[in-house]
Amino acid sequence: MRTVASVSLLILALSTHGCDLNGTSVNSAVVSDSAGVTIVENSGPAPVDGGGWDLAEAPSLSIGTVEGEEVYQFFGIGGIHRFSDGRIGVVNSGSREIRIYGPNGVHLRSFGQKGSGPEEFEAPVLAGTVGDTLIVVDRAHHRMTFVHPDEGIVGLARVSDGVGGFLNPVGSFVDGQTVYGGAFDMRKIGELKNGMNRAGTYYRSSGLDGSLVTDFGDKPGAEFFIKDLEAGGQDARPAVIPFGRIPEGTVSPNFFFFTSQDRYEIEVFDPAGNLVRLIRLADDPIPVTPADGQQHIERVVEQVGSPAQEAGIRAQFGSLPLPAVFPPHAGLLADRMDYLWVEDFQRPGAENRAWNIFDPDGLLVGRVTFPERFNPTEIGPDYVLGLGWDEMNVEYVRMFALTRGSPGG
Repeated sequence: MRTVASVSLLILALSTHGCDLNGTSVNSAVVSDSAGVTIVENSGPAPVDGGGWDLAEAPSLSIGTVEGEEVYQFFGIGGIHRFSDGRIGVVNSGSREIRIYGPNGVHLRSFGQKGSGPEEFEAPVLAGTVGDTLIVVDRAHHRMTFVHPDEGIVGLARVSDGVGGFLNPVGSFVDGQTVYGGAFDMRKIGELKNGMNRAGTYYRSSGLDGSLVTDFGDKPGAEFFIKDLEAGGQDARPAVIPFGRIPEGTVSPNFFFFTSQDRYEIEVFDPAGNLVRLIRLADDPIPVTPADGQQHIERVVEQVGSPAQEAGIRAQFGSLPLPAVFPPHAGLLADRMDYLWVEDFQRPGAENRAWNIFDPDGLLVGRVTFPERFNPTEIGPDYVLGLGWDEMNVEYVRMFALTRGSPGG
């Protein structure tokens, strides 16, 4: 491997000293090239002050209510987007509606309803945008619906079967090409066996007409466990194991990011399917203990909240094996500036809502902690938009102001 000349000054600044002028520990990185693929080896950690990245403590916008007008009550939010003029689009899957709100959170209009007609939905989820038009995928009808905030539904396209059977949208590139993937591909598992198995998965994209554009290839899928396969009983059903490896993917305007979670390594592809970069971060694996498994069971019991199901939950999860170590990280989310955000894995009992931030060159430049009961779904130049919920699991659309760190730190 050879050092990339174009980043030699940056490498000198980041990896030779590993600290800033005040002596604060910062990330160091080695960038190399292997057969045309840039490899970025980050040794971490992110700057202790977050690298200048910061999220406001209180939301600048919150839409939703426990009681009140129906247009402000959400159930099963399937995507949120902030338009260029500040308006907010929400896919409310529970009511099969696309709702449009003003920059101040006031409801303006809604489109769609339950059904199978051209302006109706069964299982809508936001896949991405092209310009100021939402790309809404209806899994039940295997089609894309294009929704403009002023004009409503402006087009339909059936997604080709070649893209995939179960449409799990990951995001869209700037031209509207939409990536799908992450679902179980049982054809790639091989022979099922008692004990640990691992599914295969795939990622493919469609154009605005629904046709197959790019096949990003077969990928490792989720780990799962099967017990008493020969008996064919209830335990023969696949069960995803606690703390098992699950593939993660996300899309920015210009890149598709994927990780199998085998290590802290994210593959970066261009829209044509070419692997252009590997982003790595050195980390020490954290062992999984029996106490972690027990805490996981208690959390599931609490979330289900059904005394009648408690015994069954304890029996099912108590019989599942635990991996030796936790996954290296949790979810991925690419922002609209081509930065990659990688969530820390939340160990039971250790509430950690922190995310590492990698710049478009793959360098670890910042770290941000999100509030409890909030999942980010879209990150823009100066805001984070996402799904919030209260103690009663009532859903809200919330936006926080974001301060970005200086380039390279």
